[in-house]
Amino acid sequence: MTHLVPHYRLLAAARAAEEKRIRSSYLPSLVLSLAVPAAVFTVLGIRHGATPKSMIEYGLIMVAFITCLVVGYPRRMKRGLDRCWETYDLEIGPNYLLRRQAGLTDLRLQFDEVKSVEHVSGRYLHVIGKTRNRAIAIPVGIDHFDQVLETLSSLRPIRLRTIEQWQKYRIFTGTALLLFMIMLWATSPVVVIPLSMVMCSIIVWVFFWIRRNPNISVSAKRIVWCYWLFFVMCVLKLFVTVSGLQSGKASTIIGTTVAEILVFSPSFLLALGWLRWWRVPPPRSWRNYAIAWALATASISALCLYGILLFVQFAHLGHPNEHRLAIAGVRVGCPLSVFSVLAAAAGKGRGRAIVWVAGGSLALVWIIAFFYA
Repeated sequence: MTHLVPHYRLLAAARAAEEKRIRSSYLPSLVLSLAVPAAVFTVLGIRHGATPKSMIEYGLIMVAFITCLVVGYPRRMKRGLDRCWETYDLEIGPNYLLRRQAGLTDLRLQFDEVKSVEHVSGRYLHVIGKTRNRAIAIPVGIDHFDQVLETLSSLRPIRLRTIEQWQKYRIFTGTALLLFMIMLWATSPVVVIPLSMVMCSIIVWVFFWIRRNPNISVSAKRIVWCYWLFFVMCVLKLFVTVSGLQSGKASTIIGTTVAEILVFSPSFLLALGWLRWWRVPPPRSWRNYAIAWALATASISALCLYGILLFVQFAHLGHPNEHRLAIAGVRVGCPLSVFSVLAAAAGKGRGRAIVWVAGGSLALVWIIAFFYA
């Protein structure tokens, strides 16, 4: 007798609740993430001498755009929900999960490929494969949801989550837009140079992330090509700012900016690395704990560096004493940074690349301090 592979479809009764949720939470947050950066852009423009007429024109354009979004998005949302409810199909085989849906690439996960399973209560299951891009979302409105939950719980422990994926993306989008607006109106090279470099990096990363994500529709992947327009604007802003500087002043500001990035970026990277490592589900192997040791040693090295910088800044030591303090810091911080890089190379798991970059940056800072302190 042929074994029939079970297929699971979305229940028609769950569609109305999903549409109501999107109208009440998803759409208002989308409008807010656009309205706040637009308001910041207007305020910065007025403070930097923009004419009231130009700001009024910009405000009217944004109001018209947001109005069109509020009016047109529900219709688009309804069409998307209809297509999703009609075509969503989850197939659970003897050793695999397969999700099919119109407009999305079919996604197949082998059971041994599943790294974690997250459950947002009342919303969906998030089955994550080797990377977070290779993930299958299973709404609670699917038929026989309890049976699906039991099957997945046998693969990996179910972790409860309160923050949904779209909420994280909305915060990220709003923050990126705010930084972009600040960069456009900023005039100080110390602000423009690092912000433009950060925005260029974010745009390139988001472009390739969207293009490679099987959970994003083909139409959205076509729209993402317009992101290169923002990339060009960031590059032009960077070139205009650098070219407007005098040669001596330009080299000083660029050197200061690079130094600040080298010194302070490890703190952000290490915080992100600890967050990613902490989310690794147990049991952890020795290679996972190697990442923790790398994070710990790099964190101690960073604290040592920042402590010395603060002490030199406020203690008003003479140059000879500053030199001795810097050499003492190098003897402690540089070996810790090198150890963190080696431990990251031996480790495996989340945060490996992050701690490798952070440890390498700290080691470079300590080496520079040794020769130029």
